[in-house]
Amino acid sequence: MAFRIAWDDDAKTVIRYVAEGNWSWKDLHGHVRLSTFALDRLDHPVESILDLSQSARMPAGAVGHLRSLGKQDHPNRRPRIIVIGVDREIQQQLGAVDGIYQTREQLIHFVNNDAEAQAVLTAWRRQDASQPGP
Repeated sequence: MAFRIAWDDDAKTVIRYVAEGNWSWKDLHGHVRLSTFALDRLDHPVESILDLSQSARMPAGAVGHLRSLGKQDHPNRRPRIIVIGVDREIQQQLGAVDGIYQTREQLIHFVNNDAEAQAVLTAWRRQDASQPGP
């Protein structure tokens, strides 16, 4: 299996896509689409983590495909994603500055490992909690 989808917590607030071995961008996008069925059953926002640290290699076309991530493709998915295991050269080609690529519609935060991913999640939660409600 090229990708594994798992919840990081019992409350289902963080969905994780884990690349294992050889995979293609078609594999990733298919699993992201498949996961929307799980999101349909929830009534709360969900964060996303893409873990590429166990990949055998990065498929060609990384910049274009990474640019498509972190957008709100489902009402329950937040318009941001944490990506583990993408080297700085690819991040720079994408236009990321200090590990962050952001547009009006999305935020991609690149990190090196799961501990850094958890720190970003904690920061996002603090930021969300400090913002006034709708």
